[in-house]
Amino acid sequence: MNGEERKPSYLSMSLGVGGDWRVTCHTYPNRGPILAVDAGGMSLAVSAKHGVPDADHLDFAYALLAAPNDYLIACEAHRFDSEEAENPSADATETAAATENRAA
Repeated sequence: MNGEERKPSYLSMSLGVGGDWRVTCHTYPNRGPILAVDAGGMSLAVSAKHGVPDADHLDFAYALLAAPNDYLIACEAHRFDSEEAENPSADATETAAATENRAA
């Protein structure tokens, strides 16, 4: 070192998902499960420390369940908004037809 203060290391990862993905939960009779995410030549395994899920890991698992659900909802909203922006006249026609059907 040249006298500068050492800065801590960190890791930041990003995964842009295409069509080559797989998500699997492996279960075993004598240890906790392993969640495997494979995409684009990358693999990520998530498991409880020391192979035994404790209360902290269960809290993590619930958060891991909730965040992808939020992600899914946001992805669906983005897709629907994009489709609506690409074809706004079809939505107006469908709305008018729906209003006529309700009035009849």
